[in-house]
Amino acid sequence: MAEVVTASLVIDGKPHDGGAGTYDVFNPARPSELVGRAPAADVGQLDAAVGAARRAFGEWSEMSVQQRYDALVAAANAATAHATTADLATMYTREHGKVRSEAEFEILTAPALPQILGGMAEAALAPTLIEPPAPYPRLQREPYGVAALILPFNWPIAVTMMKLSSALVTGNTVVAKVPPTVPLATLHFAGLLAAELPPGVINFVSGPGVEISRALVTHPGIDIISLTGGVATGKAVMAGAAERLRPVLLELGGNDAAIVAPDLPITEALAEALYGATYTTSGQVCMAVKRLYCPRGKVEELAEALLARCGREVIGDGLAPETTLGPMHTAAGRDRVAQMIADAESSGATVRTGGRLRAEDADSGGYFVLPTVVTDVPVDASLVTDEQFGAVVPIIGYDDIDDAVAVANATEFGLTASVWTGDDALGERIASQLVAGTVAINTHGMAAQDPRLPFGGVGASGIGRELGPDGLLAFTQPRALIRRPAPA
Repeated sequence: MAEVVTASLVIDGKPHDGGAGTYDVFNPARPSELVGRAPAADVGQLDAAVGAARRAFGEWSEMSVQQRYDALVAAANAATAHATTADLATMYTREHGKVRSEAEFEILTAPALPQILGGMAEAALAPTLIEPPAPYPRLQREPYGVAALILPFNWPIAVTMMKLSSALVTGNTVVAKVPPTVPLATLHFAGLLAAELPPGVINFVSGPGVEISRALVTHPGIDIISLTGGVATGKAVMAGAAERLRPVLLELGGNDAAIVAPDLPITEALAEALYGATYTTSGQVCMAVKRLYCPRGKVEELAEALLARCGREVIGDGLAPETTLGPMHTAAGRDRVAQMIADAESSGATVRTGGRLRAEDADSGGYFVLPTVVTDVPVDASLVTDEQFGAVVPIIGYDDIDDAVAVANATEFGLTASVWTGDDALGERIASQLVAGTVAINTHGMAAQDPRLPFGGVGASGIGRELGPDGLLAFTQPRALIRRPAPA
């Protein structure tokens, strides 16, 4: 029988049991299997976490950028080493569902973001002299104070390091809320980080509902809020932040379009690249391809090529060595995708799946969705107009590439987009017309992300940027310094 694990809150550098008790966490591959019990923080513990962060802020913010960078990188390296020794990836896979190799990758690459972002901080935070070489007037960047971080379920350790790196290296301290459905590994990793940092610099809380998140967002001791999540949650966070006029950074959903240009032949290499851009983490990635546009005469060829690539997948328990694609993380996510596929099919779309479900998981009740390709889909189907966040993609034919750009842009979202072509001039032209925070040529999804560049969206995809110098500056506020001669 699999071990039932536990986790602790992290407050002021120490582990704490949940003041509101515990709640159960189950395995998406076998929903009847109890993975562990997570701590549920109460409001008093949230107050303690915010208080600890406020006390730590003074000394932490007065350290040099280099000192904060060194401390954060050392903590990330130590935490990753301990997490690897303790096989944190197995716990993570059991509570999340993603394949173990992906969980390992997420943990092993945790030190990369503080190294990259921290390495950019000195230049990004350097005072700007308006009339050099005179010392005044001068623009300086100052930390906000205590940053509230609300983390997503899909890549919580990676997003933890993204947000922590920018917040901490710029001088803020942190109170983070882990995702309620996948809290265990993130809390364990946070505890390893906290053991290497001054008490109170980072604090992590958890809870099964929205109460702690709502209390965190509206807490008087919070100075800035950063969320990665869905649109509805983003609106709720923004409304809560408005009560105290707190700034927000919102990285929300995306209905990302990829356009295959007429010049590009349909090849196995293209199918491989599009597969990775679409189905990683069973499609539960905000910057994954959600809509695929192709010349009308090539739709069937592209569908067959992509299905052939999907056919190599083995879907099942993420801990099984032969599994290449895990389940959806929640029953609600699985049901949402299934309903969108059913609605498209009832409207005349052609639905095809690839890959196979492991025989051992056939009767597990797991939240499995075979990688799916949908053609002949009506343009007003929810599979086209909404973000599915699952292992399915519609392929939509077009007659003119400029028309494809127009329909690709006809969405409230604008997180990422891409164009695929062997014509450099065409690629640059189409990329300049696509409306999104990140636009790529011949790549998409996680393969197209570069932490040296800002990441975020337009419209319903969010407010503000993280990563890159812009992401560092987002956790600071400007201070203008002016000096005149003393009155005679």
